Amino acid sequence: MHVQHAHLMGKNLIVESKKFLKMKSKIFTMFNSSTKEKKMNKNTMILVINAGSSSIKFKVYQTNNYEVLASGQCEKISNPIGIFSFKSKEVHKEENISIPNHETGVNLILNALKKHNIIPDFKLIKGIGHRIVMGGRKYLNSAIVNEKVIKDLVDYYPLVPLHNPPEVDTIKTFQSLLPNTPNVVVFDTSFHTTIPDYNQYALSDDIVKKYQIYRYGFHGTSYRYITEQMQKILNKKDVNLVVCHLGNGASVCAIEHSKSIDTSMGLTPLEGLVMGTRCGDIDPSVVTYLIRQGFKPNEVDDLLNKKSGLKGMCGTNDFREINANIDKGDMKALKAAIMFTKRVAKYIVQYINELQNNVDGIVFTGGIGENDLQTIQNILNNLHVINTSLDYKALKEKLVDYKLISSKFATCPIYIIRTNEELMIAHDVNSLVN
Repeated sequence: MHVQHAHLMGKNLIVESKKFLKMKSKIFTMFNSSTKEKKMNKNTMILVINAGSSSIKFKVYQTNNYEVLASGQCEKISNPIGIFSFKSKEVHKEENISIPNHETGVNLILNALKKHNIIPDFKLIKGIGHRIVMGGRKYLNSAIVNEKVIKDLVDYYPLVPLHNPPEVDTIKTFQSLLPNTPNVVVFDTSFHTTIPDYNQYALSDDIVKKYQIYRYGFHGTSYRYITEQMQKILNKKDVNLVVCHLGNGASVCAIEHSKSIDTSMGLTPLEGLVMGTRCGDIDPSVVTYLIRQGFKPNEVDDLLNKKSGLKGMCGTNDFREINANIDKGDMKALKAAIMFTKRVAKYIVQYINELQNNVDGIVFTGGIGENDLQTIQNILNNLHVINTSLDYKALKEKLVDYKLISSKFATCPIYIIRTNEELMIAHDVNSLVN
């Protein structure tokens, strides 16, 4: 019996020893893997791409700390003479060069990054993040590119003919040149997939479902960044905001409990505010009327998207020029500026009401929203249902990341926050590729 007991004890000891060694091996593997990952992240980089119809913007981030190593863009793609700019700590250059297509642009970017030793070996690129304008309702979050993702992006060509095609061409070029590097798509529309049905269009259910006619919304990556910044500023998880992303393309978003519940852009980026070249809200009958008058559908599309808005009304979509022209007595410029500011104010009031006057902050961002203090004041002066008292000293301070510009007498805090869509894309790449 003692022999049997000793035998069992020996057997158990061997089993436990094996378990211990296995566990030790697993811990060592995990530790080693974590150490390798940290070491890899220290040396790797993330390339962020924003491809438009005639441009490609790029930014390179260090993976471990998101330091920007280089940035630049290809402009006037397919024009007789294009522009390529490149900026890093050591290099600032801009050159006129032929860029016949997006493939040429991608090659220019990669060659410059290698030439200036930003990315000496392309194997160091952990992932490439692409800003995608339209992902519909299929993509609630960012995704790693595969054949299905490409097919879905192509399916949305009819809705965003100026955006998705060059984005897909650019992705395919990177896949061809760097076949082992993951590509990640980050959608402008993902943030707005939480918009409730009652803020959609009053159309027949059959038509809506057959043709997928929804308020998709855009600028979502910017709104996501602003929401996260406001959560940090207010030290609050669920924030209620009215955010105005004002640039050449412009929109407003109502955010409740940190989620989008309404936004001024709709099926396409054409709806909503008066924009640089887009008309914003108009009676849909204008479209059918113009077609009956002899316009072709693509001509109407071109008119409303490229030849309307501020530029259509006063000849320029640059607010610096508009303000200068107003000072010279240009009545067309004045009309355009008033129409722009009143439309923004209209949406702010609508969304304050939608949030039941429970607003943690009104935020301005984007090229105009971050820099044009006169236009911001004009918008706020058109908000007659709330007190928008400003702290003028704070208003004139240099913008670093954010600044609170309202006084203690304002109904709710008013902020200017510098958006950073590229950083959000880099974060998503890092998260998904890991």
